[in-house]
Amino acid sequence: MTTADDHWPETLQRVVAAMDFELTEEKVGTGTTKPSFLMQTTSNADFSNLPALVATAVHAGLEIDRKIAAPGPAYDAQARSVRQALVDALNRETPGSGRSPFVTGYATAYRIELARVLWAAIADAPRRRLQELAGETQG
Repeated sequence: MTTADDHWPETLQRVVAAMDFELTEEKVGTGTTKPSFLMQTTSNADFSNLPALVATAVHAGLEIDRKIAAPGPAYDAQARSVRQALVDALNRETPGSGRSPFVTGYATAYRIELARVLWAAIADAPRRRLQELAGETQG
């Protein structure tokens, strides 16, 4: 039996597929260790022709990423671990070179985790929960 919300897992996978991950200028771990850059998640895709809830889902995904990356107790330990593996891979890339297959693989794995965590956060009431999460990002 299908429901009105059956499309959301697939929609969220498409939303996170439009997200990109890049290093920031902010460094952590100075001193005796090689400093690492932090990662930020962005979405430069044009969602203007899509339903408003898709754009809201992008903002909600950015908020979930922020919560996963936040210090302290893990919002989702598995997603944080996959995100950290992506950050580490990005930090190992040679500046100015093209994207390595390893980074592409880690980014894909993190997108899957991000879609999973986002769906878990909104599954009980997708429209309302997306708007709540997006409001945290925009507010």
